[in-house]
Amino acid sequence: MTVLRVGSLLFRLHPGALLITLLAIAIMVKLGFWQIDRGQEKQMIIDRHAQAEELIQPNTEQLLALVDSPDTQITITATLDPQRYFLIDNQILHGRAGYHVIAFAQAPEFSPLVLPVNLGWVPAGVSRSELPDVALPEGHVVLNGHVRVPSERPFMLQDQIFDTTDAWPKRIQFPELDKLNSALDVNLAPIILLLDEENPLGFPREWPVVVMTPHRHYAYAVQWFGLAIAALVVFFVASRVRAQAKSYEE
Repeated sequence: MTVLRVGSLLFRLHPGALLITLLAIAIMVKLGFWQIDRGQEKQMIIDRHAQAEELIQPNTEQLLALVDSPDTQITITATLDPQRYFLIDNQILHGRAGYHVIAFAQAPEFSPLVLPVNLGWVPAGVSRSELPDVALPEGHVVLNGHVRVPSERPFMLQDQIFDTTDAWPKRIQFPELDKLNSALDVNLAPIILLLDEENPLGFPREWPVVVMTPHRHYAYAVQWFGLAIAALVVFFVASRVRAQAKSYEE
């Protein structure tokens, strides 16, 4: 056991307790800096979204390049595949469970690419075995909105297994574009278009720029740093109390 004297104060530092305390402090400080990094990332997304004012009509080359320019606003005149579409499961809107509808747009300007389009939210049926019957618009339609680059696959207990039958629509948990591409046997663009909330086509939709604001992340960072300081204070207070108790016993 290490004895530390600071002025008239005596601290008996137990190596095991000291190690655990320092480890806990290191973890909390790391989490604090992680929250700061996340807050800065969210602020960059918000700034980028605010600056994406120019509306472009992309050709094939531009559509492929948009993977490096998320939040770009685009507009296209295209046709949607009326039969084949995917339903992203576990989507909540105003407290109700449902699905996001992913349709596929084709246009001469970016042929042979096919562009996935999120048309919005539809409610789930009473039974999980019954998928909603969605009527997609026919003919040429104008689609506009922001580009979204799908994030890395979130944590799932097992890999998605896509329905290989000819039955449509197909329910999925997450839009893994490589698997969507294989299921459709087409050349998908590496992005998803989030249909603008003001577009009269599609279904109800709300596209928050970020789920958690930068200030919330910064507040969590302050909490983690505060806990780290509190852990250090508690450790020294507890060490001092034990030292005093032992001196009284002697």
